[in-house]
Amino acid sequence: KAFWKQAGFGGKRFSVGIANQKVVVRTLEMPVVDPKELQAAVEFQAQDAIPIPLDQAVLDYDVLGTFTDSENVQKQRVLVVAAQRDMVEQFVAAGRKAGLTVENVDLQAFALVRALAPRIAFLDQGAPAGAEATALVNIGTGTTNIVVVAGGEPRFTRVVNMGSEDIVKALMEHRGVERADADRMRLEVGLSGGAVAAGDYEPDTVEEVRQVADGAAEAIADELRRSIDYYHSTSQDGGIAAVLLSGEGALTRNACDYFAGALHMPVTMGNPLQYIAENRSKMSQAELEVSAPRLAIAVGLALDDEE
Repeated sequence: KAFWKQAGFGGKRFSVGIANQKVVVRTLEMPVVDPKELQAAVEFQAQDAIPIPLDQAVLDYDVLGTFTDSENVQKQRVLVVAAQRDMVEQFVAAGRKAGLTVENVDLQAFALVRALAPRIAFLDQGAPAGAEATALVNIGTGTTNIVVVAGGEPRFTRVVNMGSEDIVKALMEHRGVERADADRMRLEVGLSGGAVAAGDYEPDTVEEVRQVADGAAEAIADELRRSIDYYHSTSQDGGIAAVLLSGEGALTRNACDYFAGALHMPVTMGNPLQYIAENRSKMSQAELEVSAPRLAIAVGLALDDEE
């Protein structure tokens, strides 16, 4: 309630983006059935695929598209999301206590798709197998969201409990500085890469800061590599061709260069403002563009699938 008042929001509705270990995402392959029977069919098959008792879960699904299997049988891919009911109810209860209404509870991964993915329609029906994939990576302060998109469809999602705060804490520990100073070093000196440090830093300081920051970022890069390798080993789609980076961690100096080298593939900054026609915020356009990577999930939550 205090945050709502401080930020000066006018409305009373909000959307919640969730990303934690209490959410499970699975893609099911199942026979094409009458739409009226689909929910029951999904719930029946989800019992074996979802490690949460369905009576304790909030379940939702979307049909990704249809395909013909090796036996010439028409089937459909259904994306199923299950979240522990008590966790969802906590978000709803917090909103009600503040006098607000939760309009939508969504996965942060899906919000990233809406905000950053190439504008093939989200959940485009019938995207071809073998489509070239893009990894959307949002490095937040404490968690990193990874979602692989192929043909406009989210094919793989994962949440890693690491983020930009790991870099900040490493700098605080090794440099003996306060958090604000460590965060400034992350933004101005950052990681090994092409751009020189911003601000007035001695060469020895730059080298030491980047060595420490690289060590913390390497743990994130390791998890990204594991996710990419897992996707390649289990998917029939084409390989991941590039990474779009967003989140607070994307603003770490040289982040794109560093992760491009660590992952051996192109890494560029995602632009969540690409589908926003008009700036109605209290920020100038220049300020908004600088902060854009931080806004990817928020923008995606505000967009409908059709927008």
